[in-house]
Amino acid sequence: MPLKDIPGQPRTKRFIRRLLRSDHIPHALLFTGMAGVGKKEVAFEFAKAVNCLDPRDLDSCGECPSCRKMDAGSHPDILHVQSEGASIKVDRIRSLRERLRFSPFEGKWRVIIIQDAQNLRAESGNALLKLLEEPPARNLFILTAIEPQMLLPTIVSRCCHIRFQPLEDGWIESYLVDAFSLSPSRAKEIAGLAMGSMERAKHLVEDDCVARRDEVIRAVAALYDMAMMDFFPFLAEWAKKSEDLEQDLECIKLWVRDLIYSRLLTDIQPPSRPEAAICGVVRNVAVERLFQLYEHVERAMRHLRQNANKLLTLESVCLAIKGGIYGQGCWNSIPQRR
Repeated sequence: MPLKDIPGQPRTKRFIRRLLRSDHIPHALLFTGMAGVGKKEVAFEFAKAVNCLDPRDLDSCGECPSCRKMDAGSHPDILHVQSEGASIKVDRIRSLRERLRFSPFEGKWRVIIIQDAQNLRAESGNALLKLLEEPPARNLFILTAIEPQMLLPTIVSRCCHIRFQPLEDGWIESYLVDAFSLSPSRAKEIAGLAMGSMERAKHLVEDDCVARRDEVIRAVAALYDMAMMDFFPFLAEWAKKSEDLEQDLECIKLWVRDLIYSRLLTDIQPPSRPEAAICGVVRNVAVERLFQLYEHVERAMRHLRQNANKLLTLESVCLAIKGGIYGQGCWNSIPQRR
């Protein structure tokens, strides 16, 4: 799709059009932002635009031979580098050096798109740095990453950094209605859970994660009047049956986020559905405690990714809810790792 049809990111698209108008294009661009906000799509459309044979309104025409080759994935001057397994291999970066010794084959620019550049390890990152320090003429690097802090500072310093913002809920709602034939109310609910990520919205639809979210929050609501002698067996069964405990914690984090929104923004109603029975309780909780709980759940998710014990992690989060939100038990925070 042309650049103008990519949803959201108005500031990014204005900046790219200014680059195209001026014809002074940096040798390296860094696109950062959460997954599912259009970084890869904008990178490919920018590559199309700089090589388009018949550009229209600072955008690609989509019809010339160059654009058609780009759409088919067969353009000789577009190189796409991505992870092989968990990382981007150093041999893949080194092979670029040989390719870049020659001029672009048929386009005005050779564009090298390095997707998920946060997966560059130290060796491959240093190999890329050498290319960025002495960039060959008519070669444009576009790196995409989640956060600039996940890259070598020397790589970030040699790139023109463009931050991508979360997509507006309205964009996501419209897409879900058109692509998945969802009702407007269902699309609005999923867009609210997607936190601005189209990728996450698709995942929520395809895997029916909303139903799982309701189950998780029902379990959280059940903790309110649960005796402590039933508390730990209940969590042991939960951890045993959960296919993806990190996703369950993500559901809890979203629930806490919605509670915070409802406290800070008067035009947002508190979440109701399965947790309606405890809304009256959490309405009186200090917003500072809600922020503490949100950070607590995020910390638990990080520990879980580092292979922390699933049951102990779940117990810690639920004890925090029972103590900090419901006023029962104690606030048993996960200690910070040093």
